[in-house]
Amino acid sequence: MPVVGLTVSCSLLPLGLGSSIVLVFLLEWMAPDVIPFQLTTFWTVPDEPGSAVTGALGLIWPVLVTGLLATILGVLRTRPLQRKLAQLEPTDGLITLTPYKLLVNSVLEEVFFRWLIFFAAIATVRFADFIILGFADLHPIRWVFQQALIPVADLATWHQLHEVLTGQPWMVGAAMLTSNSRFRKGHFYQGLFGLVWSWYLGMFLFLIMFDYGLPLAIAVHLGYNLLIMAVHLALVGTLPRLRIADDRLSVG
Repeated sequence: MPVVGLTVSCSLLPLGLGSSIVLVFLLEWMAPDVIPFQLTTFWTVPDEPGSAVTGALGLIWPVLVTGLLATILGVLRTRPLQRKLAQLEPTDGLITLTPYKLLVNSVLEEVFFRWLIFFAAIATVRFADFIILGFADLHPIRWVFQQALIPVADLATWHQLHEVLTGQPWMVGAAMLTSNSRFRKGHFYQGLFGLVWSWYLGMFLFLIMFDYGLPLAIAVHLGYNLLIMAVHLALVGTLPRLRIADDRLSVG
């Protein structure tokens, strides 16, 4: 986890998902230069999918292995509770996490956080930089990101994302941290470990997206979540059941 809490908690995106979608498409139509990517920039499929999958897993495997081991320990600890929940009738307060639900949630989570909310965050951090003394050529928002938050995030990710964080216009790295903050907050119910681990997961999924495209990031996220479900099924004998208050976009 980054040693500076602001790196993972900073969020300059006061918009919800619906507002983000409207903003992104309006800017694509009326001011396409605000976001330095086209809508379809990351919707690419590698020419050699096999090599791309191997390369993507080579980037993210430490994060996935850490999450897998933590999940195994967590499932073993809560196995009696899960077996009790499996005996209860489905209610409004209790849901079964099915492969279909996992598929939908995994895909939507990547589309939202790695694409739409990320693009919207690029616009909002630029706007925030302008209105907070940027118009006077002081740029405190840009300075905080360039001199503090982005370098700390670069250090925390072992410089694996150095080119993505620092080789793009400053607002791209800032938007990554902002969008990933939203992604991380969606795992608040998993406790401190979930907050830390999901931050790393989100950052390395961004790296996969930049290197290999969003479809492969979706595939990696979905594959990991399905593996976690299979582990739960093998250890407990039932599909995961969640109380509705704990339900989020995905397992991981």
